[in-house]
Amino acid sequence: MKTVIRVALLLGFAATALAQQTVPTDAIGSLRPDEPSACAGVYGDAHAICLHEQQTLQQQRKAQDAQVALQREEQENTRLRNDLLRHELAQQQAPAVPTGGSSSQLDFMSVPGFRTWQTDNAWFGSDRARTEFALLYQKQLRQERPDVTGRPLLDAVSARVREVFGYTAR
Repeated sequence: MKTVIRVALLLGFAATALAQQTVPTDAIGSLRPDEPSACAGVYGDAHAICLHEQQTLQQQRKAQDAQVALQREEQENTRLRNDLLRHELAQQQAPAVPTGGSSSQLDFMSVPGFRTWQTDNAWFGSDRARTEFALLYQKQLRQERPDVTGRPLLDAVSARVREVFGYTAR
């Protein structure tokens, strides 16, 4: 009788140990390899496959992160390059307006209503890039539409300057 009990205990212990090491086949696919310690409950070949998939997913994430960082860096470089080009363009245009006043500037200043317009557009004469642009646009506008004169001409010029350069406070 003692022998039967010992054999039963031994078989029970062996069955318990065997049950702890085996994983049902339907449970193998239920674990997600992208979760931390997801491979802890998987044994045998499935464990090696799970570890490989985890490493592959980590490498893919690193590659995606590096690609996103590179795209952001390229966007920032493009933005900085554009800012630099705008600044250089403004500096190149600035010396074109002589301080004594050119003939086109004198023509512009002789337009009826110029004095009141200039009080509303304080940038004229102080901001060289805008002033030069205004003079060139006024010349072009006079050629294209000779019927526009006086304050409507000046208002059209200031509207175009606002479109190109943006609004500035007085």
